[in-house]
Amino acid sequence: MASPGNARKRPYAPRMAPAERREQLLDAALRIINTEGVAGVSVDAVAKAAGVTRPVVYGQFTDSNHILRDLLHREGERALAQIADALPADLTDADPVATFTHVAESFFTAVTTHPDRWRAILLPVDATPPPVRTYRQQAEAAIRTQFADITRHFLTGRPGAETVDVELLAHFLLTTMEEGGRLALRDPDGYPPGRLTAMARFMVETFIERYPDGR
Repeated sequence: MASPGNARKRPYAPRMAPAERREQLLDAALRIINTEGVAGVSVDAVAKAAGVTRPVVYGQFTDSNHILRDLLHREGERALAQIADALPADLTDADPVATFTHVAESFFTAVTTHPDRWRAILLPVDATPPPVRTYRQQAEAAIRTQFADITRHFLTGRPGAETVDVELLAHFLLTTMEEGGRLALRDPDGYPPGRLTAMARFMVETFIERYPDGR
């Protein structure tokens, strides 16, 4: 029998700066979401995945909701940065079909290029804890507002377009893109970015043709 002095002890996690440790734990939580789903994220699970003790996790987060909320915020900011690069800085002379097609193509490409990130973002709202759900709904509201502003710009001056419910249209646009992203994640071979982008272009062209530019 091994003496107490020779008993194997659990190795201590290497020291890290707080910001570096936080990123390590969030990366571990993201891996858990992509293998076990959001329900698999807990303080114990994150500690095990990161190879640290529970107190190390509690040194950065209060509970699993805190971990999920911060993870969604981090990945959401990175995702929005990907999409923001696709939007033209000046819409004055921009073509509506080309603009929305480019945004859709950039979105679907981003989803397939960084599937781990987008699985966390595109989880069904009902599957997430209330604090995370609230954050996501706020983020989606901000994106819908941006979509509505862009849509409103392109419809200005088009006869009959003043009757369009722009806010509802923006909601449908965002919902359609999100569902396309989920299809790409579930079946990347069946729904590649090119196929999804072609459908997005068809939908925008069909809508714009109904309201030809009268200027």
